Amino acid sequence: MVFFSKNNSNPFETLYNDYASYIYKVAYSILKDDHLAQDAVQETFIRIFNNLEKINNMDRNKQRALFVIIVRNISIDIYRQKKKEYSIYLDQINANLSDPGSDIEDIVISNETFKMAAEKIRELNPTYADILSLRYYYNYDNSEISNILCITPQNVRTRLSRAKKCLIELLSLEKEANKYG
Repeated sequence: MVFFSKNNSNPFETLYNDYASYIYKVAYSILKDDHLAQDAVQETFIRIFNNLEKINNMDRNKQRALFVIIVRNISIDIYRQKKKEYSIYLDQINANLSDPGSDIEDIVISNETFKMAAEKIRELNPTYADILSLRYYYNYDNSEISNILCITPQNVRTRLSRAKKCLIELLSLEKEANKYG
């Protein structure tokens, strides 16, 4: 089945229009994250585009099955990579927490504080959440963040400062709510 016709001159666009939402649903069901699912869809369509000649000659059922296999494998790879990154990050936290002077109560308090801070970071403006993640989760320095975000180093320092203030305010409000609630 060839997709070239008077109504339809771009077979890739047709495939995208027909399957993008379905592929997204498959990716989201595995990843449970909107942005990661979108990344999986994008990677899927890159692979589809690279094999467009072969795919154009398939019937629609085979195309759909192939696309599900591709997006499922990509989603699983993304999931494993994120799980690995998270595991490495937790290992670093555990190494920092396991100094001989810490007792179990301090470790529990630190873990709770970390969880609360992570939740509050998600509530921040995405600009602030991104810069905090790049600095403290991915351990980029200010010049690297400047290159990644295409902003000046001064702007990086300003955003970091503002992001920290916003995070401290959110954490303070949470502490007050817990104190009186």
